[in-house]
Amino acid sequence: MEHQQEKEKLTVGNGDAIHAENYEAQLTVAEQLIDHSEESHEDHTDYSELEKSEILKKAEELIYSPDVRKAQETMNRLRDAMDAKILAERPEQIKAWIDEGNLARDFKPQPDEAKQALNTLLQKFKERREDERKRAEEEKLANLKKKQAVLEDIRELAESEEQSNSLNKMRDLMKMWREIRQVPKEFQDELYTRYKFYVDKFYDNLSLFNELKELDREKNLEYKIELIKKAETLGEEKNIRKALITLNKIHEDWRNAGPVRKEVSEELWQRFKNVSDIIILRNKERQEEIDRKRQENYNIKLLLVEKSESAIAVWPAAGKEWSALGKELDALLEEWKKTGPVPATKNQEIWDRFSSARQQFFAARKEFFKNINAGREENLKIKTGLCEKAEALMNSEHFQDTSEKLNELQEQWKKTGPVPEAKNDEIWKRFRAAFDHFYARKNAWMKQRREDDKIGISVKEAIIADMKKLLEQENAENMFPKLKECQQRWANSGFVSGKAYFNLQKEYREIGDVLFSKFKRNNDNMKQQVLKEHYAGVAGSSDGKNRLQTEERKIKDRIKKAQEELATIENNKSFFAMSKNAEAVLKQFDSNIQKLKEQIARLEKEITVIRNTKPGNAQ
Repeated sequence: MEHQQEKEKLTVGNGDAIHAENYEAQLTVAEQLIDHSEESHEDHTDYSELEKSEILKKAEELIYSPDVRKAQETMNRLRDAMDAKILAERPEQIKAWIDEGNLARDFKPQPDEAKQALNTLLQKFKERREDERKRAEEEKLANLKKKQAVLEDIRELAESEEQSNSLNKMRDLMKMWREIRQVPKEFQDELYTRYKFYVDKFYDNLSLFNELKELDREKNLEYKIELIKKAETLGEEKNIRKALITLNKIHEDWRNAGPVRKEVSEELWQRFKNVSDIIILRNKERQEEIDRKRQENYNIKLLLVEKSESAIAVWPAAGKEWSALGKELDALLEEWKKTGPVPATKNQEIWDRFSSARQQFFAARKEFFKNINAGREENLKIKTGLCEKAEALMNSEHFQDTSEKLNELQEQWKKTGPVPEAKNDEIWKRFRAAFDHFYARKNAWMKQRREDDKIGISVKEAIIADMKKLLEQENAENMFPKLKECQQRWANSGFVSGKAYFNLQKEYREIGDVLFSKFKRNNDNMKQQVLKEHYAGVAGSSDGKNRLQTEERKIKDRIKKAQEELATIENNKSFFAMSKNAEAVLKQFDSNIQKLKEQIARLEKEITVIRNTKPGNAQ
């Protein structure tokens, strides 16, 4: 009943008090704006990249973080990262379970120690938040009791007879009232209403002749003018949240200030209200612009999410493609970071969606390279075997054949996939060292061979020159011993390689044919004898066996080529056989067929000579 009377009295006859509802309205608007303008806690850290131990360490650091709201968001993301890691380990655990002879349907995941440790930390964080909340509530209740006690003293002072020290007592009580901070929100209006009522009642009842009363009201006037000036400066404050919190604090100080003279009370209040209205309106407009910009940012980030999800719709099939996809997602993340904050209500949702695409990528990439690495171990075994084969060949003296074999090994190496990165340089250097060793020896051999070629060419040219002189002979008995001597010299003249060999050999045979034809000796028999003597000389050289094998292989190639050509001509002949007026064509076919058969027969005889000349086969 008493409180009701106080409220009724408050609505009439009090210049400051009639604005109580206006105070509350402005404070409510400002508080709503403060809540709405709460700073965004966007965290772009990719916690999925952390190891379990690192997640636990980060969670432990957050338990006593002063920024509880931000810490809570980070805790939630750490929990999600831990769950994702445990889920990624599940296929390997199931595989191990099956490898032990168990059925997949019987698999039950074992409790994860890291997850249990994280749950313990989350519980500690939750308990700490709850403890802080309880302490804050207890503190507010304690403040309520203190303010109620101070208010009771103010009431008694306001209703008691005036004394010389009454004003000083009231000042002390008002100071005590201001120093007591927050109380439960549901009691704030009632306390303030009663506080204003008794303070105003006290000042109204003070003696009209009390100079201290007027002096006190002058001080209150100065104080409230100073509060107005402080409020005016908030128009330049760029941080909306800071401006509104400061404005609320100024309003709180205004409410707790003592009364001023009634004739200036309304004007003073209107000036303060107008400044507050401007600040609130200006910040409201700024907040609306921020909200509009945050919605634009949301639309941009939504597009980035869609791009990320589209990028991972189909997983790459090769390492380079995974690298390219990773760079694409990193570029999207950089663009995300450059884009400003989004509405607080959508922040976590849009980030979780964007982050999910990246986490799926990292998990899939890890699985891909895990399988690749398993194959790389097998590739390492294959390449180790190729190294061993190359090392077995690197000291070979058969340079031509060995070169071909090494080329085959190199082709196999190219077809074999990559090895583990840690072994890549080592295995390649080993393989390359065998090649370098062999080709260094081959190059030295080729250099010596070129020197030998120069000598051999000079000797063979001298023999050909001597054979040309034999063309001047008319007596066969004198010519043939000299020709035989030239043939023996030719056989012992050494090996000449390349084009020079074929040119000299051709000229040697042509001169021999002319000599045999001139002296009417059995040309074929002589040629056969020349071949025997020639290959006997080759066989007697230092690498005669290899040279005979090379010659035999070349002649076989020529026989094969002639046989293929013969088969083609015979096939063409059968095609034209039924044609009219084809006699001339068929005659040409027959001529070519006869020449090829003779060539094949002659080459086969030459192979026989080579085989009979080889060591161990001499007739």
